[in-house]
Amino acid sequence: MARDLRRTALAALAAILGLTALFTVSPSALAHGNDSGFEARSADASNPFRGSSLTFDQSTTQTADVGPAPLSYVPLYQVWLSLRPIYWLDAHWSVRGRFDYFKELTNDEDTTYYREDVFGDIWTDLVYHDELDALWPRSSFTGGLRAVWPTSKASQGEGMYVALGAFGRVAHTFELAGEGAPAFENLQVKIGAWYDHPFTNATTPNAYGNFAYVRENVDGQSFVSDQIQGQTLVANSLVGTLDVGLAVTPKLFVDSNLVFINNWHYRPTDSCVMTSMGCVNVGRPNDEQFTQETWFVFSADYSVMKELDVGVGYYNLANLIAPDGQRRSVFGSDNIWWSPDARFFLDITANIDAILDDALGHRYSSKETGRADRTGPSSGAIR
Repeated sequence: MARDLRRTALAALAAILGLTALFTVSPSALAHGNDSGFEARSADASNPFRGSSLTFDQSTTQTADVGPAPLSYVPLYQVWLSLRPIYWLDAHWSVRGRFDYFKELTNDEDTTYYREDVFGDIWTDLVYHDELDALWPRSSFTGGLRAVWPTSKASQGEGMYVALGAFGRVAHTFELAGEGAPAFENLQVKIGAWYDHPFTNATTPNAYGNFAYVRENVDGQSFVSDQIQGQTLVANSLVGTLDVGLAVTPKLFVDSNLVFINNWHYRPTDSCVMTSMGCVNVGRPNDEQFTQETWFVFSADYSVMKELDVGVGYYNLANLIAPDGQRRSVFGSDNIWWSPDARFFLDITANIDAILDDALGHRYSSKETGRADRTGPSSGAIR
């Protein structure tokens, strides 16, 4: 009886989440926010490239006319290509990469040239994945080490050499209607975090080509400076994520992802002003070097075929401190769900592992299908 009540309660929660996801117009799509690991499907278990994908993303801000009118109407429409190859060394270890390319088709972003080709930093991961069925059936752990290489103009302008860090995530699948059900098969919850530390040539950005200008120090003397901005660089970053996904049907999956980004900036160099009484240290009242951002992502992904997925969604990345100086909340006009930079997006994702399997005459899927028919699906498999 208790098991039936629990299953009924979970099914009701899943239905509410599903209806909210499908009918509410308000980063997770495959190309948004989902960077801490991939849980392989049992039918692909022998494919060394399982989980590899290439996503073509289109996103827009005020062109969708969402929210109050901005002070200046400068809409954004951007396309994004994200290649995420994965190669599995064995059943647990894999190496992964991420390569991003952006182009804005309007004129909103602070790029040097109109419709400039923008390349993101390259991510490389060494990842360990394991099922935790002995502790809690249908649970898994994914974690590893990450290195981010400065191939973007932004990171090069900050003088970054490399950013090193680690990440981890635990996932659990709650059975709802049960495996093979036509709707509401399961509800998935994932909790994760990652940390990184950028290694840079200075504590403020100063590596923008031959850029330099004359400025004045605290003693009133002029000098040549290559410092691009006053805000110091991020010394340490810690990100926490909560991801809840619902299998509405075997082909339709809705997902909401809440991300908290915590950045600790370098403390500015202490300085003093020379007076008749000697050198007096400059006070730093309310000099906050800790900043926070929230990133809310909502998406609905549909599997057109095993080689192709299509997703639509919405995300909002905003500073936790609103323009009025108050912290954003769940309710109110300045909240974590909307800002002028919020975007709608459309994703088309090619599943490289399935395409490769087709090219090789279904070398992996036919073998694994036969094994699954004999042994049944893995109890820890997650989408």
